[in-house]
Amino acid sequence: MLTPVALSRRGFRLRRPRRNDVLAVVIVLVLNSGTYLVPGVLPWGPWRYLLESVTIASMLWRETYPVMTALVTGALTLVITATVHPAQPFPYAVLVVEYTIGSVLRGRTRIIMIAIYMVGNIVAEYLHRQMNNPEDFLVTFTLSMTSLFLGVLMQSERDSLSVRADRDLRAERARIARDMHDVVGHAVALMVVQAEAGPLLVRSKPERAEAAFEAISAAGRDAMAQLRGLLGTLHKDEGGGRQPLPTLSDLDDLVHRVRRAGLQVRMEQTGSASSLSPGAETAAYRVVQEALTNTLKHARASRAEVRLSWSPSALEITVADNGRGVADGAADAGHGLSGLRERLAPVGGALSWTSPPDTGGFALMAVIPSGQ
Repeated sequence: MLTPVALSRRGFRLRRPRRNDVLAVVIVLVLNSGTYLVPGVLPWGPWRYLLESVTIASMLWRETYPVMTALVTGALTLVITATVHPAQPFPYAVLVVEYTIGSVLRGRTRIIMIAIYMVGNIVAEYLHRQMNNPEDFLVTFTLSMTSLFLGVLMQSERDSLSVRADRDLRAERARIARDMHDVVGHAVALMVVQAEAGPLLVRSKPERAEAAFEAISAAGRDAMAQLRGLLGTLHKDEGGGRQPLPTLSDLDDLVHRVRRAGLQVRMEQTGSASSLSPGAETAAYRVVQEALTNTLKHARASRAEVRLSWSPSALEITVADNGRGVADGAADAGHGLSGLRERLAPVGGALSWTSPPDTGGFALMAVIPSGQ
């Protein structure tokens, strides 16, 4: 969908271009300019080069405003085709925008834009023939479909990672529920048996009554300790064994998996690491995991930064992306963030987030006291 234009009190205002879009424009400008350096390919013309450069520059907002960019780029390309002879033999800007249509847009909007561009290919071929400069329509159509396919493939990979992450989270909650049932069920059953036997022992065997109450107390303490552990440590059964949940030491593997899905992630750690309990370590890991998963699912971001800032009293976690921001639905403002707050609460942590309206993007911040 077309990302809404950022609003200010003075009216509409374009957001600042993203770094990766600026880089794409620079690369395409270099490739397009290189065409004129090859002898016999295209004659130099300032009007032609200006039109082509303006068309390429429109891609500065290709991911922020994909529909608007696609329409502007397509329209300018047809203008160039109709007015300039001979036309640029390799439509770099169009191919990049078609990739963006496949990788960013969804549903009916994507289908409509694909249809518009296919019709545009036919119109462009007709204009070429009218100017006695026919192209190989099959080659043009194949290039267009390849760009669209690669974009759809990238989006599918991101969705696949999100589905796996959601499945893992659901399985985690189910395992926690089973473990809690076992812990509570065992402790309560033991306490009930001892409590029922207590009155009889007081009357018949007073010397054993004290042991029964001590057993009740021990069972309660043990259950409370295990429940606190469950809030921080999740076990799963694999081949009869039980393995602990990931901790901060596993963040490198998480970041590697996210990078494979196409999101550029940079990690930074400052300060001297303090001691955290297993529960706090797992909570910190899940904060980063949930934030990166939301970035992949909702933010339409190209990069993210994970910062771990250690102080003597706490660990501060910041996960920031260059996506479209919370105002446009980039973050899961419902169960995702509330679930993170619930996870941080037992270890004394706090959660906050921000989304600058002028630059876009979304930043999630969590503070976890050390020694929890």
